Amino acid sequence: MRARTAVTTAALAATAALTLTACGGGGGSDDSATIATPTPTATAAPATTAPTPTSASAPLKIDPALALPADLKVTFTWPTPADATQAAALSAAADYLQAIDHAVTEQNRNDPPLRAYAADDALAYAQNFVQENVKEKLTVTGTDAYYQPVLTTVSGGGSVDVKLCENQSKLYSKEVATGKVHVTGADDRNYVSYDIVMVKLPAAHAIWQAHAVTVKEQSLACKQ
Repeated sequence: MRARTAVTTAALAATAALTLTACGGGGGSDDSATIATPTPTATAAPATTAPTPTSASAPLKIDPALALPADLKVTFTWPTPADATQAAALSAAADYLQAIDHAVTEQNRNDPPLRAYAADDALAYAQNFVQENVKEKLTVTGTDAYYQPVLTTVSGGGSVDVKLCENQSKLYSKEVATGKVHVTGADDRNYVSYDIVMVKLPAAHAIWQAHAVTVKEQSLACKQ
């Protein structure tokens, strides 16, 4: 699994506290990282759904700017939602998650693609996560797997809450200097849940950004 180490509240410049537990360390049974901002108020009853496939579900298209090294693969296993708003938000959430891995491999907390797909507390979480890997001189290798999204549309379609799971059992830390891979065994901390608030920006074409994120390690509901 990827490296997770402690980040102080000072590092978040007055945002909510963020705690990342080191892989293989002695963290508690319910380690979580929470970056909280107010969720936009719904103007109508929220529509919460798991993605319903369209009649011809197309493969998820990830931004080419987020291309990763050959030894790292990110998978997103879900059908394309039939609802166009939810489809756009879910696709952008995937770009946000891959942008974090991209920034780690680039060893750059200010990686431009990351800043394109995140703002506010979601960006603060991602940048601090990347910085901890940079500080430890670690990158990632293997397969980073995301799946099981549940979507809630709020604010008249201007915001979508994306809940999904991650399996890090085949994702490993790698030393930048030596290339040494730290292979870890079976561990419930490999299962991580995300709750991402995706916001549609005012633009002629739909542009979505992650604005808030809650991350929970050892999420047994994600265990497959």
